[in-house]
Amino acid sequence: MNRIKTSFIECFSHRRIQHTPYYLISLLIFNMLFIVIFTIYLLYNIGFEREKNRLVELAETQSALIDIVTQQEFLLHKNISLIMSKQIAEDIILKVTNAHYQYGGFEKTGEFALGKHEDGKIQFLIKQRHYNNKSLLSVPWKSDLAEPMRLALNGKKGVVIAHDYRGVIVLAAYEPIKRLGWGIVAKMDLAEIRAPYIQAAQYALGLTIFLAVIGSIFFWYFLKPLVQDIEDSRRFNRMLINNSSTGLVLCTLSGNVIDANNSFLEIVALHKEDLENLNYFDLVADEYKEFETNQLRFLKQNDSVGPYESLYIDRNGRSVTVKISGKLLYILKIPYVWLSVDDIKEFKAREAKLLLSDTVFHNTTEVIFITDANKNIVKVNEAFTEVTGYTPEEVLGRNPKILKSGKHDSHFYEEMFKLINTTGKWHGEIWNKRKNGEIYPSLQSISAVYDKSGKLIRYVSILSDITLQKEYEEQLLKHSHHDSLTGLPNRLFFNQILQQTLSRAQRSHKVFALFFMDLNQFKEVNDTYGHDIGDELLKTVAMHLKENIRAEDFAARLGGDEFVIIFESIHQRDEAIAVAKNLIAKVKQPLLINDTEILPSISIGIAFYPEHGNETSKMLKNADKAMYYAKHHTQEHYWICTESSEDIS
Repeated sequence: MNRIKTSFIECFSHRRIQHTPYYLISLLIFNMLFIVIFTIYLLYNIGFEREKNRLVELAETQSALIDIVTQQEFLLHKNISLIMSKQIAEDIILKVTNAHYQYGGFEKTGEFALGKHEDGKIQFLIKQRHYNNKSLLSVPWKSDLAEPMRLALNGKKGVVIAHDYRGVIVLAAYEPIKRLGWGIVAKMDLAEIRAPYIQAAQYALGLTIFLAVIGSIFFWYFLKPLVQDIEDSRRFNRMLINNSSTGLVLCTLSGNVIDANNSFLEIVALHKEDLENLNYFDLVADEYKEFETNQLRFLKQNDSVGPYESLYIDRNGRSVTVKISGKLLYILKIPYVWLSVDDIKEFKAREAKLLLSDTVFHNTTEVIFITDANKNIVKVNEAFTEVTGYTPEEVLGRNPKILKSGKHDSHFYEEMFKLINTTGKWHGEIWNKRKNGEIYPSLQSISAVYDKSGKLIRYVSILSDITLQKEYEEQLLKHSHHDSLTGLPNRLFFNQILQQTLSRAQRSHKVFALFFMDLNQFKEVNDTYGHDIGDELLKTVAMHLKENIRAEDFAARLGGDEFVIIFESIHQRDEAIAVAKNLIAKVKQPLLINDTEILPSISIGIAFYPEHGNETSKMLKNADKAMYYAKHHTQEHYWICTESSEDIS
């Protein structure tokens, strides 16, 4: 910034302000009144052009600075909404207003005006120097007032002599701020510009030498505040730059750093004195230098570049990920590179963390869905669709009750959320329903999520489909309770059912029958034809038994060739005899097993509760004895337990 300051001072102070008075004083001394008047007229034109150029420069400088600040503000916010754009504009107005009040204008009548077109009016955004009311000024759009601002708001730029908002004729430079739809005007009363020269011409009618002396003093007096105004303007601009949260750096095309603001120095961990002899490419990581060189080449061709991401190495050797935008500026026709730099290291870290979380969320095999505090679904993963059949579009914004199976009553869900609201979580088995109506078992956990203030903001549910696990458990249970050969319940399962049947009969005082069956000559079949034939015979007999009993009856294989059936519906002896005869007849059918014809037969022993026992072991023992009696002492091959059968050992 010091080099820019030196350039400006050399151009405007030394050449135009310091040299010109010497020339004028010499002309005033060595020429007569005519020469003095001519000179004053010439100075007036020069001064007028100077003021015009100064106003243009001030307007362009203010416009460029506001545009740069605006650009940085917008770059900090992606996908900016209309509300956010208005908020950013208000923030910019606040910054400019604060700076404007400290600056206060230049000369006696000179001032900046910032305005926008709103509701058929020109609305000024900062308080005007010549407007005493506390409220901001506005003038009708179609009036003759504020013509320079109207031109700026129409997207034009230039210099004009016209009426300002007071109706006073002014020399004004106007510039549009297109990014915000605003206009900026730097103006000064034309009367003030002309006044010094008119006064000088009046004095010129008097004594030439006296006029020359007075003129010299006058010009010095005029130029000192002008230089101060320029310096004040620079301080105003510098304040805007230093207060920017974005790092700003000015470089030559070769990369030599001319100046940088505090935000940039913080990013690269440097001090102001470190900028001397610093080249921009000294800050760039080696692997990014070629990339940055290409960006510089693009900048030269297009006058702007970015935003793009790069990597710096700060003074402490730490890597700093940055986002950069660049613009080509010309100062005294010399090109410079103006860069805005934002430290996005924390942003990239958060982005990586979110990416990891999102990857885990979407790639886990467990169903995950998230609801808001009102229990409306806001996010689901891919596993959700695979398990439930619902796509994200079908469930977003809906309540998870669409997954209810109907197997749980309202009390179940009330207790669930009572526990969640008390402890913050719930875990357990629950039946849910898929989109196709299929009900399935799941292992589910639900957790409540609270913000830092303790306010409930989310519910997160993780669900696992345990259909296969349940089927496996049922299969294990079936294998542990069923005979592997015949598929009938085994002795363990039979004992459980018989005990349950006894308990029911005791409570209801009802009678039921127990059949104990045994295959006749089964040993001979095994010895003669082999165990394979014997196994097929057992499976066939088991099939006949299942086919000839009702659903509420219970048949089981105790082991070997022994079978039992519990008939809760049989209460009389005649009923038991009729069923026994039917079973014997159904089993006694010729079988062809592996080209071997076998005529199976069974013997049946019958015991009744409570007549033949009120305990499982006693009933089974009596039924076994009755079967033994039927097998060895009867031709019908069935027998109801009697004293004679009980005496057989």
